[in-house]
Amino acid sequence: MKSFFLFFIFIVATKILSGQESRRDNIWMLGINNDTTIPKSAINFNSGTADTFSFIRSMSIFITNASICDTNGQLLFYTNGNYVSNRLHQMMPGTAGFNPGDHTTSTYPYGNGIVQGAMIIPWPKRPDEYILLHMSGDNFWIGGHFYTRPLSLRYSLIDMRMDSGYGDFSTIKNEILVDDTIVTGRIAACRHGNGRDWWILSHEAWSNQFYKFLLSPDTILMYGSQNIGPVIIPEDDVLGSAVFTNSCDRLAYLTDSIMTIYDFNRCTGELDNPIMAYFPDTLSLSMLNCAFSESGRYLYACNNFHIFQFDMLAADIPASKTIVATYDGYITPQFFRSIFNLMKLAPDHKIYVSTYEGSSYFHVINSPDSAGLACNVTQHSFVLPSYNAFSMPNTPNYTLGALDGSVCDSLRNSIPIPESAGNFFSIYPNPANDVINIQLNGNINFSQANLIIYNSLGKIVHHSIIKDENELHKINLHNLASGIYICSVIINGEVNYMGKLSIIRKN
Repeated sequence: MKSFFLFFIFIVATKILSGQESRRDNIWMLGINNDTTIPKSAINFNSGTADTFSFIRSMSIFITNASICDTNGQLLFYTNGNYVSNRLHQMMPGTAGFNPGDHTTSTYPYGNGIVQGAMIIPWPKRPDEYILLHMSGDNFWIGGHFYTRPLSLRYSLIDMRMDSGYGDFSTIKNEILVDDTIVTGRIAACRHGNGRDWWILSHEAWSNQFYKFLLSPDTILMYGSQNIGPVIIPEDDVLGSAVFTNSCDRLAYLTDSIMTIYDFNRCTGELDNPIMAYFPDTLSLSMLNCAFSESGRYLYACNNFHIFQFDMLAADIPASKTIVATYDGYITPQFFRSIFNLMKLAPDHKIYVSTYEGSSYFHVINSPDSAGLACNVTQHSFVLPSYNAFSMPNTPNYTLGALDGSVCDSLRNSIPIPESAGNFFSIYPNPANDVINIQLNGNINFSQANLIIYNSLGKIVHHSIIKDENELHKINLHNLASGIYICSVIINGEVNYMGKLSIIRKN
């Protein structure tokens, strides 16, 4: 993959669904206080500018924060990682037992303390259904060390047709996507190049392995994994973030001391060309968060006392690091320092930066697509109507459309496969009854091939290992009910085919 991108192509090569999805993240729910008599803050971007408001509601939001609006910018529901509230700011009826884990139990009802610990994605072609990704943390000992880390990435389905149109948990709740010790937070997602499906990324702890999932109209399934970039150890993963550019051609993955910038292929889900920027201890004091400018030309990252800018068009991106703001020493009326913390690109094209010790202020990067000090960081300049800990909602770019001119710029009955894959094998019949046939023709060298079949919930319902490429393999599917499944063939650790498989039982 090319390591150098021309960012003006973002305007030409990416369709923006501005009339359909542009208001999905227009309401930011903020504020921590478990006293239900005290108003909590929020921001409304529906007018094109950041309009603050406050009101009394029950949910306190500490760090974990995810919300979503309908396409008209009306709030649908939101979560603090402890439970889920509807647009009436009432706890959803089915929220009991949501997001189980030691961390959820210990932080209830103030809200989970995991940065990017939740995210909400509209289920493609299911206009009333939403996938809520979430994680908690569990306590355990390894090698004499005590850790509180996520032992799974889970998802729940919110159906807006339930509870008289205010939404509730459907039949899918706390389903496990990753059953493994994973990096704290950093749930990231972006649209597939077909403009409909969604890529979802998580990262294994103590490794450099990314887990990848694909959300399609039929299912959410594990697409595979990839080992790339630095190994992330738990001591270095408490703080940080994972952020895509608006065009999803790059991913910035930040830990306490290393920021890795990857190229990302929206058609294949592959990460490539990792570029690492290191932050020396004399300046870092642990890095906290990062955000791209709207065009993706500039990447910002911060610790408590500095905001850095990187130029994505520089020949040497790490060397382009420039300090664009240094904490000015301001102390809030509550006697808290307004030092830097989380940052997020907003619908008004500005980047807002929360304060680490909490306050009723945000810092603002007013012109993120300008170089150096011209980006115009104004500290503690945006006044919130009430106290906010330091949370920001975790949202993907809902407006991103199909990738024009790519191999996946149009929707097909199955996910595009490499041109050569058709020479390696054939699968028939489809639709099937009790048996499908797989024929490999011997033109590929492999130790084994794996046939994996998923149901509509993304669960593996069949797994066969194929070792002889010269045989016709008959796969018995008599135990599977009639319906639509996803069939995947993995050869030498890579997905070579993925498509729909219909099973129709004969009377």
